[in-house]
Amino acid sequence: MRLALLDSNVVIASVAEAHEHHEASISLFLDRPNHNFAVAAHSYSEAYSILTRRSQSSPFRWPAADAIAALESVAAKCVLVGLTHAQTFDAVKSFAAEGRVGPRLYDRLIGEAALLNGLECIVTWNTSHMSSLFSNIRVLDPIEFRDFQAPSKSRRPRIRKQ
Repeated sequence: MRLALLDSNVVIASVAEAHEHHEASISLFLDRPNHNFAVAAHSYSEAYSILTRRSQSSPFRWPAADAIAALESVAAKCVLVGLTHAQTFDAVKSFAAEGRVGPRLYDRLIGEAALLNGLECIVTWNTSHMSSLFSNIRVLDPIEFRDFQAPSKSRRPRIRKQ
């Protein structure tokens, strides 16, 4: 069962060792190798853009081949989800009707992809941004998600009736 959608900032942090949140992000895959995650289709384009950006202030400046290889490693472990053309445009119109502007639109599209695909949680390093857009879905950072998913020591194991 898909439980969580990974935001593009978690995807980037998981593949970029130089990222300040690399260890916590990659641990999502290492600590729970059988856990199913999803990534919104447009998050890969955002991640690719950030990893390959060439400006002086860009933190990564990866070659295209390295960036796509890293993103393919994430894609191999995640389910790809997205919005239809109409759903994307409806999300943009709704965002505009609320008087919102700017790059938070991309957060809106990620959240809409989670909701429309029945995902229970969004895992992001921008929890305040995502939470302000979506009050009807759980939003956690990778550390909170790991702790939330950890089995409680006080829980008793379920015994199956035969």
